[in-house]
Amino acid sequence: MKASETEFGFMSASMSIEIPYFQRGYVWNEENWEELLENLLDDKQSHFLGSIILKQLECVSGNIPRWSVVDGQQRLTTLSILLRACYDSLPVNTISADDKKLIDADMESILFFKRRKINSPREIKIRHSMVDAADYKLIIEGQAKNLIDKIILHSEKKKTEKESGNILQCYKYFYRYLSANAGDSVKLWENLLDEQNKILVKIDLDVSENEQAIFDTVNSAGVRLTCADTIKNALFQKANENTVTEAERAEVIALYQECWERVFAFSSERIEYWSTERKLGRTVRDNLEVLLHCIALVKGFYDPVLNKISDLPQVYKAYISSFDNRELFSFIREIKMYAELYHRYFYTFDKSTLFRYDDVIQRLFHVLSVCEVSTLHPYILKLLKEYHIREDEDLPVTLQTELERIESYVLRHLICQVSTKNFNKDCAMLIAGKTTIDKEMKNKKEEIGDEAVSQKLKTVPYHKVASVILFWIELRRRSMDNKFDVRELKYVYSLEHVMPQKWETFWGPDDCPVINTDDDTVITDREKATEVRRAAICELGNMTLLNSSLNSSLRNYEFARKITGEKRKKGMKDYAGLDITREIINTYEAGTPWNESSVRKRTKELTKEFFEIWKMP
Repeated sequence: MKASETEFGFMSASMSIEIPYFQRGYVWNEENWEELLENLLDDKQSHFLGSIILKQLECVSGNIPRWSVVDGQQRLTTLSILLRACYDSLPVNTISADDKKLIDADMESILFFKRRKINSPREIKIRHSMVDAADYKLIIEGQAKNLIDKIILHSEKKKTEKESGNILQCYKYFYRYLSANAGDSVKLWENLLDEQNKILVKIDLDVSENEQAIFDTVNSAGVRLTCADTIKNALFQKANENTVTEAERAEVIALYQECWERVFAFSSERIEYWSTERKLGRTVRDNLEVLLHCIALVKGFYDPVLNKISDLPQVYKAYISSFDNRELFSFIREIKMYAELYHRYFYTFDKSTLFRYDDVIQRLFHVLSVCEVSTLHPYILKLLKEYHIREDEDLPVTLQTELERIESYVLRHLICQVSTKNFNKDCAMLIAGKTTIDKEMKNKKEEIGDEAVSQKLKTVPYHKVASVILFWIELRRRSMDNKFDVRELKYVYSLEHVMPQKWETFWGPDDCPVINTDDDTVITDREKATEVRRAAICELGNMTLLNSSLNSSLRNYEFARKITGEKRKKGMKDYAGLDITREIINTYEAGTPWNESSVRKRTKELTKEFFEIWKMP
């Protein structure tokens, strides 16, 4: 890495600069342009504008050097547009012929380049990303000046008008200002090209340096260059490097539009979906990065033992390093196919999502989402690809069974507090066909089998696990009994302990006798009674879901007041929209006390229902 202070005149060097596919479009606006003009025209302040990071690209010896913009495309684009606007608005009548020749030479050397000195057409030095390329070309080649009245600024557009792209707006803003302030065109030209006016820090990276690591270090306060950004650039940069003719380059552009833009940025819904974050182990990654991680695992070029998620760009680059465009195009189309499967089945949920029991994939991803487990996503994606399911088709029974096994496998680990650290290794072995979910479950029978689960449901460790179990037991009941009109529910419920976690004041042994569940006798030993009550509170049978949280004071009251409420404070019966809660209200209305015996009986019933949903092989 080489860093140096420089004036904008560094652009006069013989080179081409490419703004890669991962870069967002030009986004600066009038506020940014105004601030830039004020800075460059104010002689009393520093004109330093920040850093630009360029990475050298591989090229054949003897060819013109090529650089890729890692960071700073907004500054670089704006300064080149400003230089063109200055040139187009210079007061030529006050400039000598010799000075005009020097200005023309500067403009040509900074904004254009030739691949050879003789018989070679001039080309625009900054090759812009596709979204802005056409507008940028109009400006740099001098055609935008003649279209100035057709360019619509955001601040001036009428309701029926559509504003122009930001690139064209930038040019109009500068050109209009400089046309009204001709003297400033000369001053800005001088300030931009003065060798003593070091307005930038230029950081040059060689071919082998990791641009993502450099970007994250230099621009840690800004927008993170994601793994997905770097991978996208690597794929299409490689495709460009494999091209010779303009026709081949056009094929790459068409491929990009078909397999990337339309898949990942076709609409606001797509953009939002792919940028939605999921937990991936201890890190948080958006859906696009999770997809690319899944693909790398399924294809076998990512080793979860040797590689970290942050290694993903380098792993992709190594995988495609020897690809010709036939192989690369095939791989990119495969990414598109996986992305369509992922988008169709890998749900994201919010409070408006309706769940139904018989949607096996929805249930699986809901359980995984609530439990924050995404380690087995690659295996699930592989399964969905292998079965070639169309959108209008039902899941084959064998696939449905395998997805249910995965769900059971994960949930049993969490209930039994068995480490999920080996899920990465399990996933790789499942993908490679070296094991099966059934085999892994049988191997861990002592740890996650029915007996282990039965014991752990008497001491449920995590509230989120208890909530998701109760929710899907409720939905299963609704799917099996015609008495329920509503078969779909939103996941918007609050977990409630019937015997409260703060039980001492209203649920002490004197107020509510502690029962020995072995023989239904009252425990008179205070120490033993306290131990038994604390244990009962953590049983699944003591938990339910309410439509809304109880008042904090009411939550700790004795059974009767907790059920019926007090004055304006609503009790559990007012929030008992679910069958799993209604059965507790029925216990109260039948005059049965809520104690360890009631809790244990309900725990056994819920455990039985648990095993009907989440089976062992």
